[in-house]
Amino acid sequence: MIEISIFAVLTAVGARLMVPVPFVPFTLQTLVCMLAGLLLGPKRGAASQALYMAMGLIGIPVFTSVAGPAAVLMPSFGYILGFIGCAWLSGCLRDMFFKKYGSVTRLQYFAAAMAGVAVVYLIGVAYLYVILNFWVKSGGATFFKVLSIGFFSTIAGDAAKAALAAVIARRLEAGGVFRN
Repeated sequence: MIEISIFAVLTAVGARLMVPVPFVPFTLQTLVCMLAGLLLGPKRGAASQALYMAMGLIGIPVFTSVAGPAAVLMPSFGYILGFIGCAWLSGCLRDMFFKKYGSVTRLQYFAAAMAGVAVVYLIGVAYLYVILNFWVKSGGATFFKVLSIGFFSTIAGDAAKAALAAVIARRLEAGGVFRN
């Protein structure tokens, strides 16, 4: 329970360390949700991100902008939903690599983290498209515009965060801090 809470709080801290960009701010949240899955495993990692989302939805100001139930209408809320899937998939792949090979290499951690980020983008971009075209009164957005806002502008940073997550996870595992 403590580890789940710690990663939920770290995700909230990651939301505050941001570069404001229209619609989808660049934050360290994806780094934390990747690490949650890689270090805690699929169930506890996903639980930490679900706790983070619940904290924001009940009104604790942990999101980058709006707190409370109104946060569901933020263009970036789909990414928060994706954090749960990211942690779960990253953790599942980590477990799969460990069972198959007996340990997890840095490259395997990176692959697991990138697969998790793919879930964030899959859910986040789809949600962004729906919000921009059916909720926000901005005249809508083409799918390519949504991709440029919610994917192309941030994927390089998230790939770098996945590489950092792989290094951190490997070192913490090797140091005995987190065991598979």
